[in-house]
Amino acid sequence: MLWDCPGCGSKGLLGLTHRHCPSCGAPQDPSRRYFPTDDQKVAVADHPFVGSDRACPACDTANAARADFCGGCGAPMAGARAVVVRGEQVAGGEGFEKDSAESARREASAARDAARAAKVVPPAPPKRSWLPFAVGAVALGGLACAILAFVVFGKHDATVELTGHQWKRVVQVEEFATVTETAWRDQMPVDARLPTCREEERSTRKVADGESCSDVRTDNGDGTYSTSQRCTTNYREEPVYDTRCTFTVDRWRSGREARAEGAGVTPAPAWPEVSLRAGTGLGAEREAARSESYTLTFRDEEARSLACEVEEARWAALADGSRWLAPVGRFVESIDCSGLRAP
Repeated sequence: MLWDCPGCGSKGLLGLTHRHCPSCGAPQDPSRRYFPTDDQKVAVADHPFVGSDRACPACDTANAARADFCGGCGAPMAGARAVVVRGEQVAGGEGFEKDSAESARREASAARDAARAAKVVPPAPPKRSWLPFAVGAVALGGLACAILAFVVFGKHDATVELTGHQWKRVVQVEEFATVTETAWRDQMPVDARLPTCREEERSTRKVADGESCSDVRTDNGDGTYSTSQRCTTNYREEPVYDTRCTFTVDRWRSGREARAEGAGVTPAPAWPEVSLRAGTGLGAEREAARSESYTLTFRDEEARSLACEVEEARWAALADGSRWLAPVGRFVESIDCSGLRAP
């Protein structure tokens, strides 16, 4: 590593050899160490690395990690902190960028500021802040939206008259038939017939595709640095092909529905009569799901027609022409039948 003397301005001093400036005797400042260019670098032979330098607690002079007493003032080094090291320098397309003592100082200052910020509790915001106004604006906006939603979609109690009953019952019918399906070969059912297959992309996989390498300089913290090569594996997406087949197979499928519907409580709702083709072979039919719905229609004081679905027992218990209190929409034609009650 190199350093520039802040006392006399001497530049390019050796971080390991020149612990003091050979021109003015000023002690080396570790925060001014920077990486040399390829033309400036000096190989260090047989140098025993003992760890990052430590700064003297008394005079802040950098000393070797194994020093018991400061070489500048003689103070004991017990409890001395390690000096700040440079961040790694990674070579770009044209090699290593030029470094300087100034950039080293900026980096060290930023590291100290970040450490202080992590420990210091931020001060209280000033009395006059935009935050209350922003919170107030958001609250007013939310209140306005809530009022608008209440006006448009809100309900109020109104007297309504029951004007009619409608009901519907549906029986789904499935048919046993030959259908065409598609699946991967390893997922084909055992009873598949007449398969027609072809190769298709089923998925992808990552395949190693060389490496991206760069030279990296690492500050050892004792005035020297080391260079290493760091590589990461590159990957590419490669398609994985498999066999996709189209085939025929006999399966139960949704065929038709039988429906019964009517108006009024009498005659009572009934399920439709379903005539099924019996058997177990192709063309056979069977009952599937059943569904039913019971709808009440009302007229409110504004002559609007309103409807809702209820359970069958509730539906049959209410008589046409009866009057009720119920929550209805202010502007939207809706009624909440769960809130029906005697006026």
